[in-house]
Amino acid sequence: MNLSAWIMGAGLSSRLVGANKLLLDWQGKPILLHTVSNVLEAGFKETLLVLGNDKDKIKSALKSYGNEIKIITNPFYKEGLTSSIQQGVNASDNQTDGFIICLGDMFNVNGSDYKDLAQYHLLNIHEKELITLPKVGDKTGNPVIFSKSFRSRIMRHKDPKGCKMIVSTARHSVQYFQSNRLQFLQDIDTWNDYQYLLKTYKNGKNNY
Repeated sequence: MNLSAWIMGAGLSSRLVGANKLLLDWQGKPILLHTVSNVLEAGFKETLLVLGNDKDKIKSALKSYGNEIKIITNPFYKEGLTSSIQQGVNASDNQTDGFIICLGDMFNVNGSDYKDLAQYHLLNIHEKELITLPKVGDKTGNPVIFSKSFRSRIMRHKDPKGCKMIVSTARHSVQYFQSNRLQFLQDIDTWNDYQYLLKTYKNGKNNY
């Protein structure tokens, strides 16, 4: 699929005191590695991983992936998510049809989820401007896909917390991929989130 996938792995995990959430263990390996494997399984044109905080530890954990992913270092990661997204724009292939922004801690979004969402987006790729978001019930989730026409707008974006304002101001370009997959809504921000994950898996209810 002719989309560039950006995996956001540079954050400070500020709400999870004392640890980097992307390095927390899940079934014997760091959470981020599950995300990377799932994104690669979807078959995008290219997969870029943007790093910043704990970049050396994360690179060490990723050695087995070789050239399957392109690692980008964001020197401005402390400024917020938008700076990492903009690093993804700068490093992406100019011939890509769009960009899918994958959050590193959404490890339970599997390869089929990414593929289904991306294929839905590409069905309407003839639209000059298109943003695709997953929706579960009445709740909007992640990842988000932007058509390539948003490249310059993303680069000019000033809100450090991500691209929600771009989505809000381009409502006419937004379409929703309806799904019953709760995984599109779920990430890990706190120790309570992580403990819930461990508890549900232990009880055989891996619905996180």
